[in-house]
Amino acid sequence: MKTEQKFIAESIRAFLGHYNVKKLSRLFKSTDSQKLNSLIAEQNIAGYFYYLYLNKVFDSLNIPADTFENWKKVSGRNLIANELNDNEAITIIKDLTKNEIDYIYIKGLSMRYRCYDDEYINSSVDIDLFIRKSDYTKVKNILLARSYEIPLDYYINKIAIKIPFEEFEKQEYKICFIKKQNALQFIVDLQWDFIGTDKASVFHKVYRIEPFYRFDITDKIEIEGHKIKIFPLETEFINMSFHYAFHHGFKGIKWLTDICLFIKKYESKIDFELIFKTADVNLKKILGITLMLAYEFNYQKKMSKEQNKLFCVNRLLPFEYSFYKSMVFKLDGIVSDRIALRIIKILLPYKIRDRLRVIKDSLKFIVKNKFKK
Repeated sequence: MKTEQKFIAESIRAFLGHYNVKKLSRLFKSTDSQKLNSLIAEQNIAGYFYYLYLNKVFDSLNIPADTFENWKKVSGRNLIANELNDNEAITIIKDLTKNEIDYIYIKGLSMRYRCYDDEYINSSVDIDLFIRKSDYTKVKNILLARSYEIPLDYYINKIAIKIPFEEFEKQEYKICFIKKQNALQFIVDLQWDFIGTDKASVFHKVYRIEPFYRFDITDKIEIEGHKIKIFPLETEFINMSFHYAFHHGFKGIKWLTDICLFIKKYESKIDFELIFKTADVNLKKILGITLMLAYEFNYQKKMSKEQNKLFCVNRLLPFEYSFYKSMVFKLDGIVSDRIALRIIKILLPYKIRDRLRVIKDSLKFIVKNKFKK
């Protein structure tokens, strides 16, 4: 790990409550300020550093004043973005409730209100709503009536769909809607599946996560007098772990910080017995790896032998965990990282039989896509 990455990692640990000023100072003296600022911007974590600045963690470091000002500007933009997105989300949710449409607000807003005390630290870019597939047309019409549009250019040119869009809508697991209002842009992602591929996909057979995604068991958060449905703690843990592993390939220190905060605050309240009874071994392994990363990054205890067995991480391959851990500072969109994600998807299943099934599926993917940019 490069010095700049080590300094960021140690700073995030300070944010999580493990303050070590001598180590921070020693690392900072060895960093290249330009590379450090660039890395903080790439990882979208300036808000965390502004929080540390306000809490005097960096008082003994000779950090330039313009760097603090930049963190302050980013934090201000985070604050404004969250307020605008939350107001827009409340308006949409009112329409869904009025039309008796089930929904669950997932990811950004849910994590912010559960884990962060200050709104400026990070921002929610999208409004992510989990709905029933059968309600998609109703919700689509609500969004269209509110001046949202489906970005067809994105789907046709970047996703490169080869079938009529109406057919694509029927097959897809998530559809994006965008509304541009003067200089503002709102993005709504409607989602009804979490694997990310069609029901015939090998990943649906390997990861049976559907039993956890239910509309009859939810938690609620209150925003400006409005109650918003979110996942219960157990499903939240599963969703963030699966999303971090399966969709990001363990990339992004911001995602890992979310997980660390969640585990730190709610581990004692999560019903792990329910998870162990319901999850299959492949899903348990993903949860186990996520928990291992959270423990290590938080400077907490290591997993016990019993936990290792329960979470199906007692038989990791040599260097397997190190490979997952090495991804944290990688960025999306690079060819080598996309290959790494395919490798991760092969390694993640606990059962050898399921790894072989994923290898077969991955070979088809490689031949078809040839990893073009």
